[in-house]
Amino acid sequence: MIAFFSGAITGGGLIIAVGAQNSFLLEQALKRHLAFPIAFLFILSDIVAIALGAFGFGLLIQSSDWLLMLFRWGGVAFLTWFALQKWRSSFLDEHLVIKHLNTRLAGWPLLMTALAVTWLNPHFYIDTMILMGSLSNQFLDDKWMFVLGGAVASIVWFLLLALIGHACAKWLSSAVFWRWFNRANALLIWSIAFKIATQPLAS
Repeated sequence: MIAFFSGAITGGGLIIAVGAQNSFLLEQALKRHLAFPIAFLFILSDIVAIALGAFGFGLLIQSSDWLLMLFRWGGVAFLTWFALQKWRSSFLDEHLVIKHLNTRLAGWPLLMTALAVTWLNPHFYIDTMILMGSLSNQFLDDKWMFVLGGAVASIVWFLLLALIGHACAKWLSSAVFWRWFNRANALLIWSIAFKIATQPLAS
């Protein structure tokens, strides 16, 4: 059980810190548009990545300079572009902000964007595969319990975030709110991109 609780506590802290995923899911939950399928996609991605990290894939990434460089600059480019779209949308005319709020991507494009927010974000690899993978090595005989703990943390967090967004949607539908929500989103994601660009991805 020590391995399970260690995975849950560590995973919970790291998952909450992946801002691009959280902001994307919260936006869809506030729009009441496919938030739960996106939450399940994030959960599945976390489980796969934590399991891969626990059983050695994180070490492969960490030991490959070209992979780290690919993750770094590919992630920086994607996150910078993604944040720029949010920033631009916050300066649209009020009727266009409302129109954007009521515009919902079709299912597959939305899920592909959710995959990109996850798998093109180097922080996702660092947190799930490298850090969680390294910590799982403390529990050689209980690695699956560690992975299970991380999975439970992911399930609880993303479903809770989707539920909170759904519950608050009717009070947060004004153009003013969405202007500032998109600006805060853009600044958060730009800060993540800046951190990735300026800090080492592996020790």
